[in-house]
Amino acid sequence: MAENINNTYHGQCLCKNVQFQLDGEPFQYVICHCKNCKRSSGSSFLPNAMFKPFQLRIVQGEDTLEKYADRDTLSGNIITRIFCRKCGSSLFVKPAKEGIIIVYPGSLTSVTEWVPRKEIHIDDKYSWVKEINFRAKHPSKL
Repeated sequence: MAENINNTYHGQCLCKNVQFQLDGEPFQYVICHCKNCKRSSGSSFLPNAMFKPFQLRIVQGEDTLEKYADRDTLSGNIITRIFCRKCGSSLFVKPAKEGIIIVYPGSLTSVTEWVPRKEIHIDDKYSWVKEINFRAKHPSKL
């Protein structure tokens, strides 16, 4: 797999109406097992790549983005889940803490070499989900 020498990544929703660009690498990458992340993704856990807001640029379809204020969180803080109104693809999360935007790596148009650093909310982890290997199979910048 070729390394992204420009450190620019592109992503989109399922219907391709919303397209975005990320400049640089995530400052943190975690696997979240909380109930809300599982419900919003419809999956057993959710990878969360964390960026500074200035690293994200919406290239197309900003008017199609819908926001949901998730109030029933473990921390008690409201987080904003952002998705495509047309196809329903979950794309981003704005936590209550300023200066962070979470991007779902599954929305990227190419595979990255990013490797999660840790798991969070493991009390909600399904028992059949085995230990996640955090060692890169290839060199990684994280």
